[in-house]
Parts: sequence; C-alpha cells; structure tokens
Amino acid sequence: MNSSETIAVASRSFSKNSELISVLKKKYTNIILNETGKTLEGLELLNFLSPADKAIIGIEEISSELLAQLPKLKVISKYGVGLNNLDLDAMSSKGVMIGFIPGVNKQSVAELALTLTLIALRKIHRNHEEITQGKWSQEKGSELFGKTIGLLGFGNIGQKFATLLQPFNCKIVFFDEKIFDAQELKTLCDDLKLNQDLLHQEEFSMVLSKADILSIHLPLSTKTENIISATDLSHVKESVSIINTARGKIINEKDLHLFLSKNLNAFAAFDVYAIEPALENPLFNLPNFFGTSHRSSLTNEGIYAMGLAAIAGLDNNRIFS
Repeated sequence: MNSSETIAVASRSFSKNSELISVLKKKYTNIILNETGKTLEGLELLNFLSPADKAIIGIEEISSELLAQLPKLKVISKYGVGLNNLDLDAMSSKGVMIGFIPGVNKQSVAELALTLTLIALRKIHRNHEEITQGKWSQEKGSELFGKTIGLLGFGNIGQKFATLLQPFNCKIVFFDEKIFDAQELKTLCDDLKLNQDLLHQEEFSMVLSKADILSIHLPLSTKTENIISATDLSHVKESVSIINTARGKIINEKDLHLFLSKNLNAFAAFDVYAIEPALENPLFNLPNFFGTSHRSSLTNEGIYAMGLAAIAGLDNNRIFS
C-alpha cells in the first residue's frame, strides 16, 4: 500500500461509489474524495487538488492556468474516455503524466446510442407523458431493420455500435480520420463478426448524404468542433435521425435547431451538449428532439470499468503530446 502519495478524486460519481473507493483504498492510504455532489471548478477545484500528488479527473476542466498553481501534482488519471477537458500541451510541458485507457465504456455508450436510435425512429419520446395527460397517441414510426447507418468516427465506440446493429441488417457507412485498407477492414470485420458486405468507409460528405441515421462518435478537438454546421446539414436527408453520444460542440446547435425547425420529419436525440447542464437549451422545445443528461456511460458496469481504469492509470501513465 502506498502511504507517501495523496490521491484526490475529483469525479463526483467515483467519489460516491463504495466499490471503487474500496479498491482504491487497498492501494493508497491518503485519499481525498469530492463529496460535494457537484462538479468542481475554479477556486474550489484548485483548493481540492492542491494537496494531491495524483488525481482522478472526470469532466473537470484542467487548464494551463490551473496546472501552473499545482506544483505538487504529477499524475492525472482520466475517469472516462474524452481528453478534451485536459490541456495536454500544458501537462506535457510541466511533465504531468496521464493515465488513460480508451474505450473502457464502449459497451455502455454504444447501448445508449442504440436506445436513442430506436427512440428517434419509433417517435416514442413523448408517449408516456401523452398517456398520463389522457391522450392515446398512435403516431407511426419506422423500423431500424435495413436502414443505412452513417457513423462519424469508427474507433472503440463506433465499432461496438456497429456490432450491436448486426441483427438489424443495416448497411453501415463510416467516416474516420484513419483510412482502413482492404486487409485491415477484413481483419476488423472478422474480429468483430461484422458482415463486410454491409460495411464501407466513405468520405465525410458521402456519409452525411447516404445516412438514414447519423450517429456521432468523434472525439472533440479543434478539427471536429462544429464539424457539422448549416452547410453540412443541407446535404443530409430531410428525414434523417441524428444521434450524438460523443461531445456537444461537434455539431453546431444553432444550425441544428434551424434544421429541425424546418424539417419536421427529421429527428435528433442527444446525450451531450455544448453547454452542460443543458437546462435552457432551446433544442428541448422542439417536437422532433429528445435529450438525455450526459449519462451514456452511467451504467453500473460502465462506471466500474471506468473506475478500475482510472485506478490503474495512477500507476500506469505517460506523457501525452
């Protein structure tokens, strides 16, 4: 057991998970938990992290300004899969190591993407509320079977989502920065038990134009922020369903609002937003929008897997640049 280093757990969901805390306590003696029930920021986050040699970070913003005031901090282990809230350049220049295992929550996120896809197609998002209000609505929807799915991003989560779609005999077209050659794609399909005849890599614009359902699985970066805006939305089908379980800023929400307002046969189902909590987001006022509160990885299994990866990352880490 390590008694010389102090570990600060900023993530609120990790901090209230007794199983993960028990595992962590078997490795480290000095542990500080975020028991406020909220995401720490600004001076609160600074004061919380100040005593720490190592930290477990969820969605908290780690900026260069913050790091400059944390001379003791040597390791940040990521609880979750996105690194967009960490200033990687500042961490590299200060020699702060990152513990990070990509894809640990892929099953949980992919399952919510499938859930949102089915909600979008079946138009059932308001049905429970309608019944409680005395309205017996029987609006028709569409089947998922045989549809063309466009995936933006074909990493861990995109690939897992593709496997969940196999029983529905969907054609999958995907865009990814990595170009897969024929042998790589064949090996991938063999490993994932995907039907290679139904899987094709395409240019970004072609994925947009072909998709009945467009599901976003890209990381947020300077390259992907607002990668979908008004111009791009002019190329999608008028009846498209857009699913986002990645990051909110990947799609321009103002442009999406205008698109959905003009195309009532289109639908969007999101778990992530440009500003969170999204309590005043105008998308929620649209009849063809459904949203959840950034909970794609919040399954018992997903939280545990992310937590174990974060604990491992306290000792298994490296410089990211």
